[in-house]
Amino acid sequence: MFARSMRTHLVCMGFLVILFGVFGMWRRAAAFLLVYALALGGLVLELRYGPVPFPSPLLLSVIYKMVPVGMGVDLLMRVPSGKLTAGLRRLPVPTDLMLILIVMMRFAPTVLQEVSEVRDSMRVRGFLQSFGRIMVHPVATLEYAIVPTVFRSLKIADELSSSAIVRGIECPGRKESYYVSGFRPPDCALVAAAGAVCLACCL
Repeated sequence: MFARSMRTHLVCMGFLVILFGVFGMWRRAAAFLLVYALALGGLVLELRYGPVPFPSPLLLSVIYKMVPVGMGVDLLMRVPSGKLTAGLRRLPVPTDLMLILIVMMRFAPTVLQEVSEVRDSMRVRGFLQSFGRIMVHPVATLEYAIVPTVFRSLKIADELSSSAIVRGIECPGRKESYYVSGFRPPDCALVAAAGAVCLACCL
């Protein structure tokens, strides 16, 4: 996102594509790469032949700069919360800050899943019959979507807090995990490569 030249930005993008491939997610890497190529290609064409009303050069520049950020977030969101917690416990991070980070990283996927389930329920009950119906009754559609989502989120928050208390989140002693979170030589190499790419982009 803060790359000072197109060359380093392309290097960062290539590194992320390879990282996706290491985790066996070539299709998702190809999808991100396609969006990146379309945005960058459209920006080059507009700069060469003149801007068009839509998409604007500003929009295209924001898209191609945010694609690597989105790839990193996508990788992070796919880590199970148990593994994420086990990994953060290996770092010198205070417990309160660690819990805040875990909740922040898990909030968006949980809300998106709840919205998807509410949307399916609305479609089954006939509230999303057509785009025209949504435009004629926008307030009712928002009400049917937002109220269940809020109540489902509150219920999930209560269940998560109860589960955390039962599992001893308030216990001051040292906690163990089901996951083995060792820091091996491939992990060191990956961290070193990622740090080098980020440093090259920023400098």
